[in-house]
Amino acid sequence: MSKQRSEKSLASAFDSFNTRVADLGASYRDLKTQIERLNLEISEKNLQLEDNFFEVNRIRLFFDSILNSMTDGVIVIDTAGVVALFNKGAENLTGVPAQKAIGRHYSDVISGKVSKRFSPLYTLQSGKPLFHEEKEIHVKNGRIVPVRYSTSLVQDNAGNILGAVEVFSDLTSIKNLEDEMQQVRTQAALNQMAILVSHEIRNPLGGIRGYVDLIAESFEDDDPRKKMINHIIDSVSRLDAIVSKFQIYTRPVRPHFVSTDIMNFLADVAEFFTEKNALDEKGIRIKQSNKCGKAVFCHVDPILMEQVALAIFDNSVKSMKNGGTIRIELNNQATRLAGRECVSVVISDSGAGMESSVCKQALVPFFTTREKGLGLGLALASNFIKLHHGRITIESEQGIGTTVTILLPMN
Repeated sequence: MSKQRSEKSLASAFDSFNTRVADLGASYRDLKTQIERLNLEISEKNLQLEDNFFEVNRIRLFFDSILNSMTDGVIVIDTAGVVALFNKGAENLTGVPAQKAIGRHYSDVISGKVSKRFSPLYTLQSGKPLFHEEKEIHVKNGRIVPVRYSTSLVQDNAGNILGAVEVFSDLTSIKNLEDEMQQVRTQAALNQMAILVSHEIRNPLGGIRGYVDLIAESFEDDDPRKKMINHIIDSVSRLDAIVSKFQIYTRPVRPHFVSTDIMNFLADVAEFFTEKNALDEKGIRIKQSNKCGKAVFCHVDPILMEQVALAIFDNSVKSMKNGGTIRIELNNQATRLAGRECVSVVISDSGAGMESSVCKQALVPFFTTREKGLGLGLALASNFIKLHHGRITIESEQGIGTTVTILLPMN
C-alpha cells in the first residue's frame, strides 16, 4: 500500500515537472520572440538614428557652407562673451583666422577701441538688439575699416539665452562711392563758379592792364613810382594766369589717343622735368622700374598724360626740401578695371608726406595747403586720367612719403 502511494506521488511529481518544463519552454519561446522583436526595433531605431545623424550632419555642413560663402562677417559669442563661431567673411574682413578667434573673448579678437556699446556684448548684457548701425574696426594690418552691423540674442526653443550673434559688412566701397559722389557735386559747383569768375574777372582785368601800361609809359625808368606800377602789372599778370587756369579746368577737353610705350613716355617726361627744374642740384633723383618685364602700350593723349606726370612730379619735389627719390614703377599683376586689363603706374616719393585728412582732399579742385598754390594740378590730373578711362588714387604718410597709383587700360 505504501509502495503504491509512493509510485503515485512520484508520477504526480513527474507530471508536475513536465508541466513546469513545458511552461518554461513556452515562456522561453515567448521571451525569445520578444527579444527578437526588441532587437528588430533596436535595429530600426539605430537605422533611424543613423539617418538622423547624417541628416543633422548634412544640415550642419550646409549651414557651414552658407556661412562661409557669405561675404558678410558672422560672429557668435556665448554667454561669457567668448567667440564660438567665426565665419570666412569675418576672417576676410578682420584678417584674423578662425582658429585664432574661436575660444577667445570678443574684445580680444575685435580691437578694444570698439566700445561694448557697439558690439554683441552690449546685446548680451542688455538684451537689446542693434540694427544697421555703423562703426569702425581696426583690422590686423592696421587699417581702419568702416562696417555696418546688426546684433541679436541667440536663444533655444525654451527661450534660454545661449549667446549673441553679430553680422557685419565692409562699407569701404560704399564710403568711397559717397566720397566720389561728393567730389562730383563739388566739382560741378566749382566748375560753375570758375566759369563765372573767369568771365567776370577777365574783362575788367584787361582794362586794368591797359590803363596801368599807359600810366607806366608816363614815368621815367628811374622814377620810383614806376617800380610800384611794375608791381601792379605783376599782380595783374598773376590774376590773369589764375583766370587762365580756371578756364583750363572748366574747358571741355577732347583727348587724341595714341598707342604709346608708357614706360618710355614717362622716362622722357622725367628727363625733361629733371633738366627743367635742375633736380640734380637739389639732390633729387627719379628712378624707373618696369616689373611687367616687357614694354607696355596704352592708348593715351601724350599732351594730357604729360600734364598728369608733371603735376605729380611737381608735388613730389615740393615735398622734398632736403633731396630724395621719386620712383616710377610699372606693374600689371592681376590688375583690372571695368573688365579691362590695366597697367598700374605707381609714382612714389620720399618726401614729407601728408596727413590723412589732407590726402583725402588732394584731388579736390582748388584745395591746397600751399600759400601760393591754386590746388588745380592734381585735380586736373584726376580729370585727365578719367578721360583715359583710368583711375588715380593717392596714399600718404607723414614723414614717409606719398604714393600716387594710376590704373590705365592696356592696348
